[in-house]
Amino acid sequence: MGYTVKDILQIAITSEAEAQTFYLHLKNKTDQYFLKEQIAGLAEEEGRHKNAIAALMKRKGVSATVSAERMESLELPSLAFDPEKSLSELFELAKGGEDAARRFYASLAEVVEGEEERALLHYLSEMEASHYHLLDAELTAIKHFERFDDFNEMMHAGP
Repeated sequence: MGYTVKDILQIAITSEAEAQTFYLHLKNKTDQYFLKEQIAGLAEEEGRHKNAIAALMKRKGVSATVSAERMESLELPSLAFDPEKSLSELFELAKGGEDAARRFYASLAEVVEGEEERALLHYLSEMEASHYHLLDAELTAIKHFERFDDFNEMMHAGP
C-alpha cells in the first residue's frame, strides 16, 4: 500500500504533536530548573515542526508525489508519557522517539519528489538528530547526578 504525501505529512504532524505533549508532561517530572527549561524548549521546537509541516501541507496539498516503488512502511512508534516511569526511563523513551523521527524524515527525503519538501524533511531529520544528542547528554547528567540530588536539593534550583 502506498502513502500519499498528505498521509505522510499527517503522520509527521501527529508524531510532532505527540512529542510536544510528551515533553510538556516530562518537564513536570523534574524540579530541576535548568532541565525544565531544556525540556520546555524541546516542546516548543516540536510545536514549530508541527506548524512547518502544516504550512507545507497548506501550500502543497496533495499535489506532490512519492515514488511508490521506493516507499516503505512509514508508521512511527507512538510516544506516550507514562508518569510511573523514572526520569531516566522517560529520557530513554524520548531518545528512541527522536531517533525514529530522524530516520523517518531522512527516508522520506530520499523518496519525495519536490525540492521544498525534500529540504524541509532534511531539516527536520537534522533537528531530530540534535534533539537525540541533547537528550543523550541530559540523560548522562541525570544518571550522574541522581545520587547527588539526594543530598543537595538546591543543586538545580535556578534563579
